[in-house]
Amino acid sequence: RRQMISNLLPRLKYNHSRYHHFVRRKMSKNNAQYIPTSTAFQPRYTGPSPENMTPEQTALRQCILKSRPRTGLSGPFGPWLAVPSIARPSQELGRTVRYETSLSMRESELVILLTGAKFKSEAEFDIHVGEAMRAGVGLDVIKSIPRGALLSQEGRKDGRDNNAEFSLENVKKHMLPLLEQENADEGKGDLLRDIPIVLFTAELLETNTVSDETYAKTKRLLGGDDSVLVEITAIVGYYAYVAYTLNVFRIASSS
Repeated sequence: RRQMISNLLPRLKYNHSRYHHFVRRKMSKNNAQYIPTSTAFQPRYTGPSPENMTPEQTALRQCILKSRPRTGLSGPFGPWLAVPSIARPSQELGRTVRYETSLSMRESELVILLTGAKFKSEAEFDIHVGEAMRAGVGLDVIKSIPRGALLSQEGRKDGRDNNAEFSLENVKKHMLPLLEQENADEGKGDLLRDIPIVLFTAELLETNTVSDETYAKTKRLLGGDDSVLVEITAIVGYYAYVAYTLNVFRIASSS
């Protein structure tokens, strides 16, 4: 009997440790919250009113609403409608980079959040927190993205632990350990793609290009195809454009 107890003790300790690790993770997830910072923005311009639209603008508005039944004209689409020749290709490019690349939604959302952080687009970041979580990105990872001092007064009250300014170094310092831990916890090999994508994106955002070493390494880790790097670069470029639009016209995430 003593031998049986002796043999069971290591297993009981191991299961006890795993149980408390599981409980801590669940409590952390349940208690964590994200506080949007752009919901109180007073927009400068939200686009032409429906009654003042030209037939071309009205037709394009209906097309956008049909393609975006859940979100409608939120984000930059209102201001873009002022110039249909800008709104139409912008909508098409947005749909392509969001839904028609080889990146998973999780990977795309990481790129978008990094872009929003770099350009201090609080509305872009707020909008995509929920999208990222639905795609499987943990809130702790999202909150670790370095955003620095935010442009809004409300941004000073958002309860963030990480107030480091955006940089490749701070992404490595604050974000990568949590991505690595998430991968270890979930045991999913596909999450290993997150890290080269995040590093490529952060370097591009900080330096406006990437080094030969980063280009070659990212290409190799993502399957050896240059087209994936084209997709990442296009997502960054499009959401930089979105970020500028949201910032200039002070669009709130709830608009």
